[in-house]
Amino acid sequence: MPPHTTPLLSLVIAVYQRDDFLERVLTSVEQQTLSDIEVVIADDGSGPEIAATVERWQGQLVHPLVHEWHEDRGFRKTIIANRAVTRARADYLVFIDGDCILHHRFLERHYRRRRRRQVLSGRRVMLDQELTERLTLEDIRTRRLERVPLWWKHAGKHDRKNGFYMPWVSVLRGLRRDDYSILGSNFSVHREDFYAVNGYDERIIGRGLEDNNLWARFVNSGLRIKPLTFEAIQYHCHHSSGPMLHDAPFVERFHRTAETRTPHGIVKE
Repeated sequence: MPPHTTPLLSLVIAVYQRDDFLERVLTSVEQQTLSDIEVVIADDGSGPEIAATVERWQGQLVHPLVHEWHEDRGFRKTIIANRAVTRARADYLVFIDGDCILHHRFLERHYRRRRRRQVLSGRRVMLDQELTERLTLEDIRTRRLERVPLWWKHAGKHDRKNGFYMPWVSVLRGLRRDDYSILGSNFSVHREDFYAVNGYDERIIGRGLEDNNLWARFVNSGLRIKPLTFEAIQYHCHHSSGPMLHDAPFVERFHRTAETRTPHGIVKE
């Protein structure tokens, strides 16, 4: 398909440094059963290594990669993710993080289950440091990573269930609830519905709360939040994470907001 046509979906990948992780993620994107997609890199101030990786991957996917970058001033995912969405061309948006390798049917399941006024969210398998360090691109290309014996002993007991591909289970679970929590590294929504809540709240600077706040505004707006657990599977690469530094009043204000639309989002109101 010519690159000038509109893609079926835009995949927004939030990244900060770790070009080795991004290489793995893009390798998993290349293996997807749904290939008519656009990749938009939401770069929260990485060094030149990420730009070099994006440049190296140009021409390897159906549509050109888009690299949206801003200066490193700490964790500002809310801002760069919103900017990345403004660069996306598709009507359907899928959001992941640059440390999450995708099951080969990941994008297919998000796209197949899409509905207006609905948000979908899957879950991930948290890989330990040992497997993360020895994982190869060939493990991804051959789908060896998707075989349970490879990761079973290298994943937390509480999230091993997230690595089983059983779409029928996810459909049945979705019949019973409309308020499933979203995971920022694994959710999708129509562009129109993301813009209706005005995207991420850019007042949230620093790690944590950005997904809870977005979820609350989706729910307050009457959107259904449906699970894609056992369908949209990810494998999370192990790494250290910075602390969450928000104080109690900030958490109280943004965690379960009563707002439906933030005035400090994609559009500044």
